[in-house]
Amino acid sequence: MVVCYDVGVRAIFLDRDGTVNVGVPRIERVDSVDKVELLPKVLEGLGLLAALDYQVFFVTNQAGLAEGLITIEDFDAINNRTLALIAPSHIKITETYVCPHGPGADCVCQKPKPGMLLDAAEKYRIDLKESWMVGDRLTDVQTGINAGTKTILVLSGEPVSSPEATYTATDLLDAAQYISTH
Repeated sequence: MVVCYDVGVRAIFLDRDGTVNVGVPRIERVDSVDKVELLPKVLEGLGLLAALDYQVFFVTNQAGLAEGLITIEDFDAINNRTLALIAPSHIKITETYVCPHGPGADCVCQKPKPGMLLDAAEKYRIDLKESWMVGDRLTDVQTGINAGTKTILVLSGEPVSSPEATYTATDLLDAAQYISTH
């Protein structure tokens, strides 16, 4: 189901770990505040996105919650640390959507399912066809496709390629530059 509203609200959905924060392959999971480290050029990319007419959201799978590796308090602390580190970019993250379920869960929110994007679209009246999903994994690209957004694969994680992605970016700054011209 693709949600489309005539009000023209556009969004950028950002995967967090591996796209904004360091993730795989350097660290398997961002499961503590001391593992929160921004990737190169993230502040510059977010600064460019902040100047555009988009609402920005984090959308993140967090299987560690289901596996008992982190608590919701740990997740909140990690997310708050990330928000504090990106504050110099002047980006406003409208909301963080999290899937707390483990692999293979029968839920609608775990990427590549589009539930988190669809929930945001309904709540904020987002026109998904005018919006972007940006992430470092093929599941991020597929999530965007499943929700009806344009997609950018950021090559900041494991080396992957996706001919289905609207664009493949070297980093978040490259992705932001592409979005700003399209």
